Amino acid sequence: MKTVRSVERAIRLLLLVAQSDQPLALSEISRTTGIDKATALRLLQTLIESQLLRRDLQTRRYSPSGNLWQLPKSWHGDLRHLSMPHLETLRRATEETVSLVCPRGLERVVVEALAALHELCVVPAIGSAQPIYAGASGKVIMAFMPDAERERVISLTGLKPVTPASISDKSTYLAVLSDVRNKGYAFSSGDVTVGASALAAPVFDSDDSVAAVVAVRCPDVRMPPERVIQIAPLVIQAAHEISRRLGHEPDRLEIA
Repeated sequence: MKTVRSVERAIRLLLLVAQSDQPLALSEISRTTGIDKATALRLLQTLIESQLLRRDLQTRRYSPSGNLWQLPKSWHGDLRHLSMPHLETLRRATEETVSLVCPRGLERVVVEALAALHELCVVPAIGSAQPIYAGASGKVIMAFMPDAERERVISLTGLKPVTPASISDKSTYLAVLSDVRNKGYAFSSGDVTVGASALAAPVFDSDDSVAAVVAVRCPDVRMPPERVIQIAPLVIQAAHEISRRLGHEPDRLEIA
């Protein structure tokens, strides 16, 4: 049936874009799937209207929408499941909001979030997305990204500020990333949400790529410098444990 064939093609397009490490152009999608450009364009538009994909007006490339990760059986379901015990342990130890964030194209997407044990807390919505370079989670992803890919992201995004506290100067930003690699974690204050701080550490897969980021978030008033030093090892440890479950060899990172 024609309708069934259209659904099958739409699923192929969705899987291709969702599993890509970077946004894809129409020509790439058509060539890879074997679907002619006119048909691919029509199906892609349907997926955009369904809020599963998005199209960058400047680059004309397609990437997953944050809503894609709200599907009950998302591609990160297994990761969320195996991470949960470690996220819960971290929340109990810190009493702050703990989240799991995954890179996707030029964004980073929240795939899990456990609210803090305080009335005043900062809790990101599951499925919410921010620029891949922004905040503590973004700095972690960018710090451990291959050099060529990092340059590509910076070139495409221009490190456009999210808040007045965001770092938009390339040399300053790269210096921060070097510090993140040395310490094994990133800290940010007001980079994404004014009045909120975050600590984040990388989760590596068996190929030494950053599969996700473990982050602790809270209001600035509960994250003075001495608490950053106290919490950082806990965040790194949680990320290490999840990395091990993904098949990553331990001891890649050491706590500074």
